[in-house]
Parts: sequence; C-alpha cells; structure tokens
Amino acid sequence: MLSIEKNLEDKINYLEYIKNKIDYNLVLDGYKQYCYSSLGKEYLENLNPYSINPAQELQYLSELCDIVRVIGYPTSDAFLDIRSILRKIENGIIAEGLEFLSLLRFFEGIKSLKAMFKEQKPSLFQSGIVNLILGLGTYDEIINSIKKTIDENGNIKDDASVLLKKIRNEYAEVTKELRHKAERFITHHQNILQEVTYTIRNDRYVFPVKANERGKIKGIVHGMSSSGLTVYLEPEEFIPLNDKLKVLAEEEGKEIARILREITNKIFDRLSTIKGDIELLKRIDSLYARVRYVIEKNASIIIPDGNYLKLSRARHPLIPEDKIVPIDIELPSDKFGIVITGPNTGGKTVSLKTVALFIILARSGFPVLAGESSRIPDFDVYVDIGDSQNILENLSTFSGHLHNIVQLLKLADENSIVLIDELGSGTDPYEGSAIALGIIEELIERRIKFIVTTHLTPIKLFSMSHDKLISASMEFDPETLSPTYRILMNIPGASHAFEIAKKYGLPDAILERAQKHLDEEHIKIEELIKNLNKHISELETKRRELENTLREYNRQKKDFEEKYKLLKIKRIEEFDKELREVYKDIQKAKKDLQISLQSKKTESEELIKKRLKEIENEVKHLEEIQGKVEKVIYETKVTDEEKQISVGDYVRLIDGTAIGKVIEMKSRNFVVDFNGLKIEVKPEKLVKVTSGSDSKDLKKHIDEEKEKIVNVSRIPTKVYTSNLTKNEVDVRGLTVEEALEIIDEFIDQLLLSDFSIGYIIHGKGTGKLATGIWNYLRHDKRVKNYRFGRPDEGGVGATVIEV
Repeated sequence: MLSIEKNLEDKINYLEYIKNKIDYNLVLDGYKQYCYSSLGKEYLENLNPYSINPAQELQYLSELCDIVRVIGYPTSDAFLDIRSILRKIENGIIAEGLEFLSLLRFFEGIKSLKAMFKEQKPSLFQSGIVNLILGLGTYDEIINSIKKTIDENGNIKDDASVLLKKIRNEYAEVTKELRHKAERFITHHQNILQEVTYTIRNDRYVFPVKANERGKIKGIVHGMSSSGLTVYLEPEEFIPLNDKLKVLAEEEGKEIARILREITNKIFDRLSTIKGDIELLKRIDSLYARVRYVIEKNASIIIPDGNYLKLSRARHPLIPEDKIVPIDIELPSDKFGIVITGPNTGGKTVSLKTVALFIILARSGFPVLAGESSRIPDFDVYVDIGDSQNILENLSTFSGHLHNIVQLLKLADENSIVLIDELGSGTDPYEGSAIALGIIEELIERRIKFIVTTHLTPIKLFSMSHDKLISASMEFDPETLSPTYRILMNIPGASHAFEIAKKYGLPDAILERAQKHLDEEHIKIEELIKNLNKHISELETKRRELENTLREYNRQKKDFEEKYKLLKIKRIEEFDKELREVYKDIQKAKKDLQISLQSKKTESEELIKKRLKEIENEVKHLEEIQGKVEKVIYETKVTDEEKQISVGDYVRLIDGTAIGKVIEMKSRNFVVDFNGLKIEVKPEKLVKVTSGSDSKDLKKHIDEEKEKIVNVSRIPTKVYTSNLTKNEVDVRGLTVEEALEIIDEFIDQLLLSDFSIGYIIHGKGTGKLATGIWNYLRHDKRVKNYRFGRPDEGGVGATVIEV
C-alpha cells in the first residue's frame, strides 16, 4: 500500500514539473475565464488525471453540451460564492440584511437551475449530468423566510413579525407626537432659540438654545457648540417621550436580532447540505465553463482510452488564431515511437508541448482544440523539453538533459508516453547519437511509447529502418527557405543548414569550404531526404486542398439536407393548411345540404343531387391531399433500405409497432399477415424491418406471438371485456402528447364496453389541447363521429365521440 501511495505521490509531483514545462497554467487561464465565479475556477485548478475519472467527467461534459445547445445557459446566481457568510454563521454570528440577500440569490439560483431541467422532456435529458444537477438541495423554506423578512434593500420588513410591526407602529406614533410637540415648542420659544429648528443628539430630540437664555428652560443639556454660544437642550417635558422612543428602539433591535437569528439558525441547520451543494456547484460551474470553451473555441471532447495517439488539426491554445498552423500527428497502437527531424525554429518543440498538453488536459477532463477524429491514449506523460541547463546545480545543457531522462526512465512504464526534445544534443554528435540510440532501444524494449525530436543523422537512419518506428519531419518550404510548422508523417527531415545559412548571409566561399568537409554518403542521404521532402510537401499541399474541398462539400451537403428537411416540413404544413380549408368547405356544404333538406321550400331533387356531388368531389380532393401528406411523411421518416419491400419480407406500419409478413402483392398494394389478420396496405404506409434494433424487435415479436399461441392452446377460451365503469375521461392539465396516450387507451376500452358514446373532458383554456385532440380524432378510424358537447355536456370544454 505504501509503495502504491509513494508511486502516486511521485506521479503528482512529476505532473507539477511538467505543467511548468508546457505552460499549463497559462492554458488553464483560458478555461477559467468562462467560469461564473471563483467556485468553478477552484475546481478547474484542482483537476488532474489522478483526482477524477476522466471518462465520467467528459461524458458529463458531452451531455451538458447537448443540453446547452437546446436550452441555453443558466444565470450566475447559483454560483455565488457565499462561503464567507457561511463561515460567520458557522461561528455563531448572525447574518445581516444584505448578506441574506446574497443567500437568497444563491438559493433561488439553485432552484432556477434545477427548474431548467425539470421543465424539459424526460426522454431528452435522461443523463448523468441531469441527475447530478437535480441532486442539489431544496431550500424553499429558507427562501420563503428571507423573502418574508428582508426587503429588496436588505432592511427588515415591518411585517416580519407581529411584535415588530407593533413596535414600529408605536415608534412611528411617538415620533409623530414628538415632532408635533417640537413644532409647538419652537413656535412658543423662538426668541430663546439660536435656530428655529430641532435636532437629534444621542438619539434624543433637543433644541439649539442660546447659551445666555439657558436658565429660562428646565431640561438636560446634551452638548454645546464649538463657539459656546449654543447649548443643545432637552426640555423636561420631552424627557418621557424621548425615553419611550429609546426603549422602543431597543425593543425593535432585540426583535430584529431574534428574527435574523431565527433565519440564521435555519441556515445553520442546513450547513452540511449547503456545503455539499457548494462542492457540487464548483463542478457544475466548471462544466459550464468547459461547455463554453467547446462551443466558442470549436474544441472537441476526446475521452482518453487505449494506446493510440492521433491528433488531427491540433491547435496550441496560446498561439493566436491568425498565426497558428494546426498539426496532425499519429502514433498507432502497433508502433512504439516517432522520430521527428527538421530545421531549427520549425515547430518541433511546440508540437511536443502540444502533444503533452493535450494528453494531460484530456486526462484531467478538459476539451481540447483538435478535430473530432482525434484519439488520446490514457497514458502518463514524461518529458524532457527545453533547455535543461542549471547554473546552481552546475549542470551543462547535456547534463541537464541526461538528468531529466534518467528521472523519466525511472517512472515510465508501458502505460506511459515519453517526449524528448533534441535527443542526443549538447555533446559530441557521434557520442550523442550513440547515447540517443541506446535510449531509444531501451524504450522499445520496455514497450514505452515515445516521440523524440533530433537533428542527428544516425537516429534518422535508425528510425527509417526500424519497423516499429515512424519517421516524421517538420515541413520546410524550399522556395521561401522557411518552415511551414506542419508535421509530415512517414518521411524524415533534412536539416537545411546550408540553405538557412545562405539565407542569413553567410558568404558563399565559406559555404563552399564547408561543403568539402561533408561526407559523400551524408550528402547523398541529405539530397535524397530533400527530394523526398519536396515531393511529400507537394502531395501534402494537394491532400490539404482535397481535404478543404471535402470539408466544404460536407458543409454544403449538410446545409442542403437541412434545407431539404425544412422544405419537406413546409410542404406538410402547406398540405395541412389546405386540409383545413377543405374540411371547412365540406362542413359548409353539409350544413347547406341539411338546410336544403329541412326546408319545405326545397322541392328540387336536382339541387340536392348537385350538392351531394359537390360534397363527393370535396371528399375526393381531401383524400388526394391526405395521400400527398402520407407520401411526404413516408419520404421524410423512412430510409431507402426500409422502402425496398418484397413478398416474404417482415414489415411494420409506419406509425405502429406490430410486425407482420408480406404474403402477396395486390395491384400496387401489399397484403400483410399480422398474426392471422390479413390487411391490404399501401406501400407508403409500411416500413421494412431491417437488421439492428428492428430485427431484435422482430425476434422478440415472433417469440411473443409463439408464446401467445402456446398459451392459447393451454388455457380455456376467454372472452375479453372492458373494465370501463364510466364513459368519460378527464385530460385537463395534460400536454397534447400525454392526453392522446390516455385517449387512445380510452377508445380501446370504449370499443370493448357496452358504451357507444364517450366524453373527453379537456377544458377550454387556450384551445391547444382541444385542437390536438380533434386532429387526432380526425385520423382515428375507430371513431365514427365527434363533436363539441352541448351546454349540458360541458360545451366546448368537452368533446363527445361515437365509436
């Protein structure tokens, strides 16, 4: 146990070292800026691969992203940091008015946050994050107490208690009496007053009396002006009222303290729950911050898993968007390492930092700036990146690198990835290459994944010849003699030292002399690599152009599909409008015909026949429109595979669940056997049962039907009857969907009962529920007729149906 704890401690300590190397905290600030409060920031600061379950955290994040896109973000109230107020309460100190207002915002914020999810369709939000949020506490009692007691300015309301109201009323009356008395006093003693007014000293009403007139009035002096010309006198007749006012003020203070203590105690009693909710709100705040990051930065949620590394269009968060060049890098499961070569300032170090950063971020529950096709392994990361020179420890650059590599080799295992920048540098190239190759072979033998960068030719050649390694290079534009900062996979890189030296002005004579010192074999290899780089660069350019074209095509395809879908919906709406118009015409025609039939003046049989013919035409028109609607719905809901139906196939009705078998083709319709019940059905009303979930349903259905047949053979024949005791159903207060589900069952029961008439009570309201019910009844063949109730049947608040 101790060794496991020590190992975890070593990993956490090493993680802090890596974070400094890859500017993790600067990147973290980019996520923290989206938090509502310090709560979420604290949670983000404490996230690391060893403190959370990244799969669960990222699953919550993915669910919340989907929800936010539908219902938006909550207010910030639930994420107020009220911990300083809670500390006061915990220490037995009564909270003050304005503090209670902050607490009220907090508790109402939690209530509002929960309500956002409660109001949604349960089927849409059956997820872990919803259960997490709905697990927050309920604080209605505290909310009501604060609202009843504290006004919007943080003051105690008069009616916070009966006693307080009485005290304040009495205080107001005494104050009123004092003021009236003061005004009378001023009127009668103007000649002895320094100013014709009164003032308040020590919470008592006093008058500015001339010092030389002091003896004319009995009373108590409460002070003197700085000049000594005025004394502030409380006349004897005012003493009882001032005393009473002071007593009332003290009583008011005591009652206010009692009221505030009462609410404070309610909060104290819930402190444990509140603290638990604050910890939960830290997480929720941080999740909303990460959702904003996903949506605003176009980041991806990649759940770390396995040992496959693939970063697609990865963008380092600290590089400005107008300057960044996305990188693509891939280390498959069957390979151990990548050796990246190329010129200095080509982007090798940034690429390594990006890989390390994204693995740590994803394993800590963060979204990353990469394409959705990216894959991140669930690996610990160990790095040697940047200049490791340390003057205080007397380490040279090479010694510093070796020190880091020794440390990471001690900690790394086959569930790790090692990232080393400039492997073998800082010493003699020949010896540096040998040590570097030894390190690479050690990593391969221990089955540790790695990515290294280098300039050394022997390492390039080794990676090219080893079947478990991948050669890669930083792309270099030979025309501009500048790096493009892109990674070319499966191709080694040339150093381009001579080209870069020439670009920066090194004389040709020096370059020519330097050329003579190069090994002939080395020159051939470099030329070969340069030519390969050139061809690969051209291919990469074409590939990127094709990818851009494909992305544009997919975007246009998606836009087209969305527009096509909207057009279909629009067509259905237009047909529905036309249907309503036709129904109006039919109703009008029926009404006219009824009037004609009932009128004694109507003796023309031809006129009646003409009206009947008009109605027949209207009905035919209606059937044509219904056919169009069914066709559009069929095209919208059913895939091409599900439309391909032949004799012998299993099918279901487009709006049903029963599964039958097509036994013959009759004209252009199909005859379907639904467990002995043969029905002729139009093709556009059928869906072929295909593989997948439908096939599971089919098997289940067949098994159920077999079981029914077996059971029927075992038990005596039974006539099923309805248990309906009254022929009415009340659906008031329900949504249309909820009501229709109940009405459907009600009609079934009505058909099996002795009743032929049923009453659906839906209320008047806005008419939305009644409209939805009538639209449903219009298509239900079980219902012969339907109408609004007569006055004695509930009027338009009820619908009467005949089955």
